[in-house]
Amino acid sequence: MTVQRILIVSGTHGNEINPVWAVKQFNRKENSLNNGIEYEFIIGNPAAYEKGCRYVDVDLNRSFKESENFDQHKNSFYEINRANFLVDEFGIDGSKPCQIAIDLHTTTANMGTSIVMYGRRSKDFCLAALLQNKFGLPIYLHEKDKAQTGFLVEAWPCGLVIEIGAVAQNFYDPKIIDRFLIIISSLREEIDKLKNNLIELPRELVVHIHQGSIDYPRDEKGEIDGLIHPERLNQDWKMIKKGDPLFLDSQGKIHEYDGEKLIWPVFIGEVAYKEKKIALSYTKKEVIFSKKQWVQEFENL
Repeated sequence: MTVQRILIVSGTHGNEINPVWAVKQFNRKENSLNNGIEYEFIIGNPAAYEKGCRYVDVDLNRSFKESENFDQHKNSFYEINRANFLVDEFGIDGSKPCQIAIDLHTTTANMGTSIVMYGRRSKDFCLAALLQNKFGLPIYLHEKDKAQTGFLVEAWPCGLVIEIGAVAQNFYDPKIIDRFLIIISSLREEIDKLKNNLIELPRELVVHIHQGSIDYPRDEKGEIDGLIHPERLNQDWKMIKKGDPLFLDSQGKIHEYDGEKLIWPVFIGEVAYKEKKIALSYTKKEVIFSKKQWVQEFENL
């Protein structure tokens, strides 16, 4: 059997420390090779992790992109060099090639345990279907957003983000660490079952598809002039309809959702997204039927 290698990345953002702890704990208990599937573990952004900050120069999880404009900063931005190193080391043509990348993140938003996908690759759908079927996790499909590109998992043939919250930055939460341990421990078992025809994918997936993002209310100087409305706090994944409150500004005015379509919010009030001028992102809910092609392409990894 050909050995399949899974890259497990923690600390892509240096102030998200629970995944790093979970990986260290996992490594104390587990063998690296099982059923022809091997794990590689790496701290994505060790410099930021040591400093307890999200990044040093630029967001590492937006640095896996190929363009002349981005390459001009090579050798000056730490995270761009780090992204290149990770691909050279663990990319499909790297010195320790991995076919799958799992990027572990935490959020200050009340997202629970969720899966984030980037684009509609068949192999990603297959892996996401395995995890949703096993754990019932919501899936956030992020695509068609030109303002946010260059995500780590896009640089591998197959890859997903596991996002767990709410937890404060640089704060250890044993319950969240346990959730990461359960998912890391289950990956090989579920993949092995699929490859040996012991399980089938579910007939359908429920997916929340990214539609856009909404900024906070701002004053004439561009400063934030409103807060997440109390009725919207901690309501990730909960449907919003026209007239529902979104923000409460400094004058006591309620800013309501005025769209005609129903939406489902994610990353409500995520602290790290203030710099990106995002108070929340919103999605539409869609049922996607499983395809045999997903399994076929996944087995060919």
